[in-house]
Amino acid sequence: MFARTLLVLCSTTLLAGCFRPTEAVPTGARTVELRDFTTRSDVEGSHVIELPESVTAPPETVQEVVSTEIGDTRISEQVDRVVERAPDGAVTSSMAGPLVFEESVRPGVPWPVDGLIGQINGRPVFAAEFFLPIQDRLAQIGAQGDPAGTRQGIIQLVRERFSVYVNSELIIAEAESELSPEMQQGIFAWLGVMEEEVTAQRGGTRFAAEQSIMDETGLTMEEFLQQQKNLGLASQLLRKRVEPRAIVSWRDIEQNYRSRYEEFNPPGSVAIGRILLLKSRDGEKIEQVKASFSEGATFTEVARGLEAPDDGFWMDFVLKGGAITTAEDLRSSIREALQGHDIDEPTEAIDGRTSVSWYAILGYDAPPMRSIFDADVQLGIRNKLVSVRYDQQEQNYLDSLRRRWVNDDIRKMEVRLVELALRRYWQP
Repeated sequence: MFARTLLVLCSTTLLAGCFRPTEAVPTGARTVELRDFTTRSDVEGSHVIELPESVTAPPETVQEVVSTEIGDTRISEQVDRVVERAPDGAVTSSMAGPLVFEESVRPGVPWPVDGLIGQINGRPVFAAEFFLPIQDRLAQIGAQGDPAGTRQGIIQLVRERFSVYVNSELIIAEAESELSPEMQQGIFAWLGVMEEEVTAQRGGTRFAAEQSIMDETGLTMEEFLQQQKNLGLASQLLRKRVEPRAIVSWRDIEQNYRSRYEEFNPPGSVAIGRILLLKSRDGEKIEQVKASFSEGATFTEVARGLEAPDDGFWMDFVLKGGAITTAEDLRSSIREALQGHDIDEPTEAIDGRTSVSWYAILGYDAPPMRSIFDADVQLGIRNKLVSVRYDQQEQNYLDSLRRRWVNDDIRKMEVRLVELALRRYWQP
């Protein structure tokens, strides 16, 4: 751009696209012609162009801070932008460098600065990275009103997250240490195929696929593929090292069946009905009931005629065997009176000091017996035992990995993370 100002003067006859300047024409101005730009000047140094300072000035770096409040906590995002000013006055800006996060809370509330917690298999553990997946839950727990319950909830959540975090890191490290160079090349090829499949399933383009993954999981394509790789390696390692040790024998199934015999073969029960009338008040009814039974009426018919609740149903009693005599909770005199009676057949009147009563068997409930040779019983017992054995062997294997791989004291890292969480999210 030339330093001096060039004015285009239109001729008296106005052409298309020309206009008459509204400003005064400076003295000495001349009409600019095409040859002024197509003819090389013979003046020495005329090829040097003088640029204004606004063009050669370096860009300016400006910091912008955007704050967001989450409960009592304010999260500020600091962005460095490079601002460039054009000679015509236009301003353009672009983001420079990584994002820097500043954490601040209301005045008087302590908020510890992020730091290195320790190392697991040579990989540093930072507080911000550790708290990121659970920070919303920690903030929610911290907003509860009960100080004691809030503190315990924060401690429990951090401990659970730390246990999962350590186990995941150890399993992945162990799985990667067993990979040969050929296996690593095979994994790279597998990741390439997976990326193509994910792209095809999520829009057909990498941009659409990455946007879909970001919306669903919050991960980039590279992070998503790395996550799938870690899951695959961990699953394969556990199948190789843990499953062969989770063995269940036939003897184990038999012992478990015997210990849970009543669960598979629950005892039966009997429903007993009773009609009880008081001598001082129901003398006439007592005679009517005796007459009805003598004429062959069933227990239920008489109970309905008396408008007894639930047609005279009294109680259910557990049977240790199939006969009424095995109902141990039933009084012996009633057991003897009911012995040999059919369903809905009343007993003889049992004359008490102040009352007269009749009893009857209303029905039996006999759940089906389930033998150990039942396929569903065997599979259920085996699956439960395999699950228990698998958890035990997995924990033993993880303990061996911790003794072999972890550099720092795990307990110290856990205590420090708990302290940081309490100082950040718990306000007694």
